[in-house]
Amino acid sequence: MSFHDKIWFQDSPLKWLFWPFSFIFGLIVRLRRFLYARKILSSYRSRIPVVVVGNIMVGGNGKTPVVIALAEELSARGFRTGVVSRGYGAHPPMLPYEVTPDSPAAEAGDEPLLIKLKTGVRMVTDPRRSRAVQYLENDLDVILTDDGLQHYALERDIEIAVIDGKRRFGNGHLLPMGPLREPVSRLGKVNYILNNGGAMPGEYPVRLVPGRVCRLNGDPADLPAGTEVCALSGIGDPERFIRTLKETGLCPARRIAVPDHGFVPADEARRVAGDLPVVMTEKDMVKYGRKDLPGFYCLGIRAEIAPEFYDRLVSDIRHIQKERGIS
Repeated sequence: MSFHDKIWFQDSPLKWLFWPFSFIFGLIVRLRRFLYARKILSSYRSRIPVVVVGNIMVGGNGKTPVVIALAEELSARGFRTGVVSRGYGAHPPMLPYEVTPDSPAAEAGDEPLLIKLKTGVRMVTDPRRSRAVQYLENDLDVILTDDGLQHYALERDIEIAVIDGKRRFGNGHLLPMGPLREPVSRLGKVNYILNNGGAMPGEYPVRLVPGRVCRLNGDPADLPAGTEVCALSGIGDPERFIRTLKETGLCPARRIAVPDHGFVPADEARRVAGDLPVVMTEKDMVKYGRKDLPGFYCLGIRAEIAPEFYDRLVSDIRHIQKERGIS
């Protein structure tokens, strides 16, 4: 467990060392919201419905599987759906950048590339999400933004907050004293709260269901239950991947430490793993070029959300379309 995790999720008294910085951060957060709310800072309103999927806490909350599930469900219900993202850590040759199935992960970013591969919908990255929305909006019915709850330069019609039901909000303090980007009270202003792992009243439960183990090129693989493996997970909450491996019957005997969005070369991963199979997340898989590397596997997950959530979301989107005269 990292130093920050001990402070944020074990409520160490060391957190008070960061109180002055957290106080200043809170002032900045409130001032920024005030300036956008009073139209002192400008924001872009799209002609089509924009649905923001984000969170108020740093680290992994299961947001990407939720975005994938939403894009698939809205597409299945007849909406021409697109996704925009900041493209964290990516180095695209131009902006906006439209992700294709053949895009290198270094250009597209790991999460945008994974979303494109899993859903097939149009996927565009740009640190200025409003510019990405303008690039897409004339060809689509609805746009999802992957993260961006705090990106107020883009107006949104529907806000969906994803929270981790096990970690909740840590010690409940703002960065860097705690793990929060905005106060917990911010959730009172969103349209939906999706809870990954233990929903409370007013929250829709999300269940992350593991898929089957595959080779990095997508071919099915057979790792029998009880197999000892080396876990590789460059995600915000690596402990969640360890739990998922155990749910499938695999035994994570070793781990490869990777920062969120990070990358470990295959030869380095093999050195740490020894003779154990290396099993990684799909988010990590895309960084290896989806090539069949002997001894390397990935385990995907999908987000299951209650049908009544989708029914209500679709109703809200259609209502917005009607208000704007969009057929």
